[in-house]
Amino acid sequence: MTVSSPAISNYNGVVASLQHRFNRWTPGLFQINYTFGRALDEISNGGLFPFTHGSTQQTLDPKNLRRSYGPAEQDVRHSLNANYVWELPVKAAVGARGPNSLVNGWQISGTVFARSGFPYTVFGGFPDLEQRNFYGLLYAVPVAPVGHDLPCGKGAVFTQRVVHLCQIPQVLQDGVTPNPQARFVQGGCETGFDTGKLGAFPECNGQPVSFVQSRNRFRGPGYFNTDFTIMKNTKIPGRENASLGLGFQFFNFFNHPNFGLPDNFLGSGYQFFGLISSMNGPPTTLMGNNLGGDNTRRLIQLRAQLRF
Repeated sequence: MTVSSPAISNYNGVVASLQHRFNRWTPGLFQINYTFGRALDEISNGGLFPFTHGSTQQTLDPKNLRRSYGPAEQDVRHSLNANYVWELPVKAAVGARGPNSLVNGWQISGTVFARSGFPYTVFGGFPDLEQRNFYGLLYAVPVAPVGHDLPCGKGAVFTQRVVHLCQIPQVLQDGVTPNPQARFVQGGCETGFDTGKLGAFPECNGQPVSFVQSRNRFRGPGYFNTDFTIMKNTKIPGRENASLGLGFQFFNFFNHPNFGLPDNFLGSGYQFFGLISSMNGPPTTLMGNNLGGDNTRRLIQLRAQLRF
């Protein structure tokens, strides 16, 4: 086994941040951060660990790493996050009426996360060619210039009714007949790393093609999540600096589904190729990031805190 570090990576980005404190009625703070960036490399994570299920640890051609130069697995072009906290002016809203223990101490806070989708590559499983690449996966061969990305979102989710796939199926609904609208050369027709022949499988007697699918050419669904907390803090009589807080925390407040990457393997057939069958877990959740932390549904927690 040989381990080396000849690959290269580059990152360029612009970060903009805005923070605003306000005290017109009651104190509050709002902050928003936006990043526009581009990460490029020849192989991500040192070729050791996948970042998403749409990635691979092998380069297209081990003798020419530059052929795999493209968006990194972690390449997110647009990323936005925000957070806020505000002492609600309940006392002012009710005209300074009511006991302080009821109208004072109300607070809301929250976070917002939004980003564009992660990239992925469409792979084909062809053992005779993969042997030449140390059994690494090979990029599927386009039958024509790929063009623009197809919409990839909830319309491609693996349900009883699929509205729009992230990729055009390779075969028709019978699971055998090649789809004339397919974007990639039929399975088994490849003659090299990035060349192929058009034609119905298994004959493959059509005109040779040499279109190349660059690494991480396609993009999966974007991501959006927001958490929200409302608390009531009440001072404890006889304790100058002590207070009791009660409230609710909402994780994924809008119960917004965030979908994962589509199936990107040509051999998956009509039933799976281009379909989304997974979801992305939130960066913050009631159950942490371990087993169960991939739960994407809205979660509500009763929160109590004692400060002294």
